[in-house]
Amino acid sequence: MKPHANIRMGSLARTATAPRQRGVALIIGLVILVVLALLGVSAYSVATQDERIAGNARDHARAQDAAETMLRACEYYIQTANPAFDGSVPGMYPAPAPGGVWIGESTTPWPTSVTTYQLPSASAINPEWSQPPQCLVEEYPLSNNDKGVAPGGLPNQQQGSIRVAHVAARGFGLSRNTQVTLVSYFAFY
Repeated sequence: MKPHANIRMGSLARTATAPRQRGVALIIGLVILVVLALLGVSAYSVATQDERIAGNARDHARAQDAAETMLRACEYYIQTANPAFDGSVPGMYPAPAPGGVWIGESTTPWPTSVTTYQLPSASAINPEWSQPPQCLVEEYPLSNNDKGVAPGGLPNQQQGSIRVAHVAARGFGLSRNTQVTLVSYFAFY
């Protein structure tokens, strides 16, 4: 019977130490689980933020392309059509009064009363633009004066030898909130 008693003694020894364990392994496991969950949430947040940044940069590039397309289309139209800047041609306006603001450089949305030049072909409109790009052309006043320089630092020109236009084009990305405005001064004869 001694072997049987040893088994009991061994059994009693194991059960006697069991109540001393107080769940330390459970607490450590829960702490590690919480830390891993926080790491996962922060990694997800960083990944989605990077995706939003890339999407905004892509949309800005779309708007930049639209504005550049419109700017070149307006310049081509001015060069080939030599329009009058009296408002009779959509998007072609006289210069602002001295001290006034160029309509095309207004930081607010262009007034709905102002008609803008549109792309000549509907097929030229990119489906990645929320709306067609817009263009405003304002005649740039060239005046003769004794300093030999016209407004804006352009050289003085004899009346009728050269004309200059202040061209402003706005392009839109896929989001209507993404806008790019480009401005150029275009000389033509």
